[in-house]
Amino acid sequence: MSLFKNLGRKVEEFKKTSESVAAEEAKYECENCEKRFYIGKSECSNCGGRVVSLADESESASSDEEQTE
Repeated sequence: MSLFKNLGRKVEEFKKTSESVAAEEAKYECENCEKRFYIGKSECSNCGGRVVSLADESESASSDEEQTE
């Protein structure tokens, strides 16, 4: 039985690693729960929050920095 426990543990580790790597490549994010998506959505399937483009957020953050300088 320990073989299956070991295999299950490795599968869970792989799943977590692949989810975190995939999230780094995502271009959209929920404002509430911060779940990331590859495609634009108006509503988060996880919590129902608003989904925004990460490119829009980074552009607005850089423009805010320019205004404060």
